[in-house]
Amino acid sequence: MPTVLRVEGFAVKIFLPPREHGPPHVHVLKADGEVVIEFGWHGERCFLREVYGMNSRDIVKAFRIVEANVDALLERWQEYHG
Repeated sequence: MPTVLRVEGFAVKIFLPPREHGPPHVHVLKADGEVVIEFGWHGERCFLREVYGMNSRDIVKAFRIVEANVDALLERWQEYHG
């Protein structure tokens, strides 16, 4: 699972096939917490899919990091998953 972005203590990761699957999304980790954020389709916004032990403030930060970098992250996801 490559780390594709590090920002303010957050690690944005993309798991690789065959373990991982669509739809396109990233895992954002910080300390003991993790969120899964799915990319929006056709101009739709990203959305929070799963939360594991991350506090509300860090969830918001993680979401903003993904939104700010969504084009580059989606490009990386497509590199790994075709």
